[in-house]
Amino acid sequence: MDGPTPPLDVAIIGGGISGLTAARELCARGCRVRLFERAPRCGGLIETDRVDGFVIDTGPDTLLAHKPAALALVKELGLEADLVSPLAVRTTYVVRGGVLRSLPETSALGLPTGWRTVVTARAFSMRGRLRMAAEAFLPAHPPEGDESIGSFVRRRFGREAEACVAEPVLAGLHRGDAWRLSLQALFPMLARAEREHGSVARAWRRMPARTGGGSMSLRQGLEAIPARLLAGLPPDVVRTGAAVARIEGGGTYRIVFEDASAVTARAVLLATPAHASARMLEWTDPRLSRACASIAYRTAITVALGYRSSALTRPLEGWGFVVPAGERRHVRSASWVTSKWPGRAPRGCTLLRLSLHGDDGTLLRSDASLVTAAHDDIRRLLAITGDPILARVYRRPLAMPQLEVGHLERMAAIDAALAERPGLFLSAAGFRGVGLPDCIADARAAAGRAAEFAAGQPPASSAA
Repeated sequence: MDGPTPPLDVAIIGGGISGLTAARELCARGCRVRLFERAPRCGGLIETDRVDGFVIDTGPDTLLAHKPAALALVKELGLEADLVSPLAVRTTYVVRGGVLRSLPETSALGLPTGWRTVVTARAFSMRGRLRMAAEAFLPAHPPEGDESIGSFVRRRFGREAEACVAEPVLAGLHRGDAWRLSLQALFPMLARAEREHGSVARAWRRMPARTGGGSMSLRQGLEAIPARLLAGLPPDVVRTGAAVARIEGGGTYRIVFEDASAVTARAVLLATPAHASARMLEWTDPRLSRACASIAYRTAITVALGYRSSALTRPLEGWGFVVPAGERRHVRSASWVTSKWPGRAPRGCTLLRLSLHGDDGTLLRSDASLVTAAHDDIRRLLAITGDPILARVYRRPLAMPQLEVGHLERMAAIDAALAERPGLFLSAAGFRGVGLPDCIADARAAAGRAAEFAAGQPPASSAA
């Protein structure tokens, strides 16, 4: 691919939501840009599986309204008419002693923040409720630096809240360990509540009243977002099946592919997981490579099960449930998809999406074994009398970034290293956020910086 062709303004590596968003932004700014994706398809973890009338988001399935970047992009892409709101009240249950018990609906991420939520928090013992209610009266003693989610919740709300909320709910969102994940990086509003108001409960009471509509999705699944992004790009921008081996140089960068071909670019935007970015940067900047490699990732395993609705003798009222580690089940959490979003299953059918513990042993098990384990785990909980009529297993190795304690310091080191590499940019889940809105907002910002850099560079030789 070398030759007399002048360098690209920007080369994007990675065709997930970050890379596609960046490509859209750069094309809108008139840049000469190419996007290279290793896989045969773009979209990354955003994928919607359609089978026998079931619509299954295999990765993210929710757009958070309080972070506007994702909804703003949906509207720009002309998908606003496809937005749907949840069908049910956002009730989540926690498994305790083999029984589903509801978490309070009006709370701070599942944590009771007032007497009313304490009274309705049937997931907790009376002793646990009283300990949580005492949070409003505890003196504030935030640590000088970062702390784990588990440490914060136990310190402010007690051991029962740590076991039933911090671990399965807050850490469970990220498939992580509550005693390793960073409070400052993932839930800064909780740290800010203690620092500025002395208590989470007091901070929540002083906030404006919250209304529903905090989550939305798309009628036929979130895959419509990357599909529409891809369709809106010029036909020569995206190249799939392009595996990058390394990035060389500086000033003008040389992107070398595994087939030994190469392209040059004034700027490079890496929109890949930190571990993939680390591998490609070893040649260019070992220090930056090591900093990226320090960000941990975990595997995600999801099992989708479809049933005849008549086989479920218990009504599924709410969004699903989480499972504390002490319950010792294969399933870590369950989403009652057809109770949450409209149009996700044929008439008379129910769709469930189950997150399993993604350790190495689980990853090596057969699909049939995982389906059996998932079905057995939920059969008694939900009073299911029949076998699933649909079963799908989705494995995503090293897909879930772990923003562990000290992540903000890690990012400061990465940003310092990037400052010494003009024209090199990083934007993907695991750096400055993890959810779709975070990725979209950060990709747009990074693309803007890359466009400004490329515009300010003098013409360079393609031989560099």
